[in-house]
Amino acid sequence: MSTESKKTPNQAAESFRAISVSTPVNLSNIRIILFEPREPGNIGSVARVVKGMGLSQLFLVNPVPYQNEDAAFRMAHGARDVLNNCHVVPELKDALVDIKYLVGTTHRRRDARLPSPVTAREAANTIASVSQDQSVGLLFGREDFGLSTDQLSLCQLIASVPMATKNPSLNLAQAVQIFAYEVFVASLAEHSPVEIDYADVNTLEEFYERVIRLLDKVGVVPYNQDWETYLKSLRRVFSRAPLEERDIATLDMIFSTAYRHIVRLEQQLEDST
Repeated sequence: MSTESKKTPNQAAESFRAISVSTPVNLSNIRIILFEPREPGNIGSVARVVKGMGLSQLFLVNPVPYQNEDAAFRMAHGARDVLNNCHVVPELKDALVDIKYLVGTTHRRRDARLPSPVTAREAANTIASVSQDQSVGLLFGREDFGLSTDQLSLCQLIASVPMATKNPSLNLAQAVQIFAYEVFVASLAEHSPVEIDYADVNTLEEFYERVIRLLDKVGVVPYNQDWETYLKSLRRVFSRAPLEERDIATLDMIFSTAYRHIVRLEQQLEDST
């Protein structure tokens, strides 16, 4: 039997690759999230990207049915295991469980109230640093609309791929490939863990909801009673200084105590009448 025939599948794959590199361990902390993908072929292609770039977490939020679509499995060539084991969830918040740092992607100019986008390469360096010991989500929108302003306002960082022309825009799978490659390359360098222990994205959203509940209780009325727009502004204010878990606990004590105090006063007033 020849030496080649004795090689294990992994050894054979190593000898096939033109440039052999070890997979950075931080990649296991990075989650690719597709919001409402509409094309089964794109879902399969992204699964292939995820595996090829050393990632392992793929979450699909309310995707088009793809499980029995030939296009999905054909485009996932070599990565059907990723496709078969990806997480399908009904809502975006379900895909953000345990995520500490969320990066949203876009190719269009957005609401001025949102942070200015950085390049995919700049974002990749941040992702590589944060993911050393914290979970990072990389969020992509549906093929026809991308991410909404509301969805982007959830993100600590917004990133885009610089292009020479306005059109044609990148296909979803192409965009994921570029970001995943940049993250992979950035992760090959040494990164010290960031000193900030970011609060979970969902924890932040629950905190903002409690703040708005208190504001509504004391009679604050946003312009046109548009609480959603006010919430974007609230996120922008707090995002200027990254919030840690302990920061949320400190602020929550203030807002929650004030809310409970108002409720008690209202109950005492009601009992006395």
